[in-house]
Amino acid sequence: MSRLWKWAAWAAAGVGGLAAVVVLGGFAASEVLLRAPPGHVQGRSLAGVAGDADRGRAVARRYGCFDCHAANLQGRLFDDIPGVVVAYAPNLTLVAAGHSDADLERAIRHGVGADGRPLWIMPSAAFSHLTDQETADLIALIRAAPAGGEVQPRFKLRPMARVGALLGLFKSEPAVIAAHANPELPDFGPATSEGRDLARACVECHGQSLGGVAGGPLVTPDLTIAAAYDPEDFRRLMRTGVAAGGREVGLMTAVARNRFSDMSDADVAALQAYLKARADHKIAGR
Repeated sequence: MSRLWKWAAWAAAGVGGLAAVVVLGGFAASEVLLRAPPGHVQGRSLAGVAGDADRGRAVARRYGCFDCHAANLQGRLFDDIPGVVVAYAPNLTLVAAGHSDADLERAIRHGVGADGRPLWIMPSAAFSHLTDQETADLIALIRAAPAGGEVQPRFKLRPMARVGALLGLFKSEPAVIAAHANPELPDFGPATSEGRDLARACVECHGQSLGGVAGGPLVTPDLTIAAAYDPEDFRRLMRTGVAAGGREVGLMTAVARNRFSDMSDADVAALQAYLKARADHKIAGR
């Protein structure tokens, strides 16, 4: 009997050792994936494009830059999901002090950090379609912010996110962009071009095609729903986060109040016109 117990103990030790090897190997592989440079990524020159910090503030607010990097752009812990991620946004006032405009442009629109590593939390796939003017304005805003505060820690991916990265379910921003998983929004002609530009701010939550997100921690609707809104109700939703019927609607309520409350009547109308055109094309199967 003692021999059986001895073999059982060895077997248990072997299984435990194998599990440890698998865990450590998975961690090492995910670490390589997280740190591996994405290859040569050529940014676009902004030479000759004069940025304006006031316009940059409007762009930053609409696209949620302050939600993560804080109003003073000194960064903060903005998300802590058990088993998934501890997400810190960098202190941009310190980053900017030691890096060129080209470095900042590459991070914003291409998802590559100043150290050459791929960015995993920064939503560069959503920002990749910013115009040169919008990008220059953002950089002007960052340059205008007084340098201060502490260097923020790097983000930490927990086991679930590391497994997702190894399985290809969670990709770096350069990988998403390289896979063309961030297409331009459909163009429905000059009459809706302004609304199309505004709708780019909706991509981060509602998906690259504005068709909504059905799985994972974030669930959002297809924005064809906007076509059914009365203009007054849509205006109230965008500015106050209160939907038709006086309802607060979770994340959208918070996002509308933080990002869109200063939208003009003309902007709201232009956005809804674009979303209605999109809905018409989708219903017509075009």
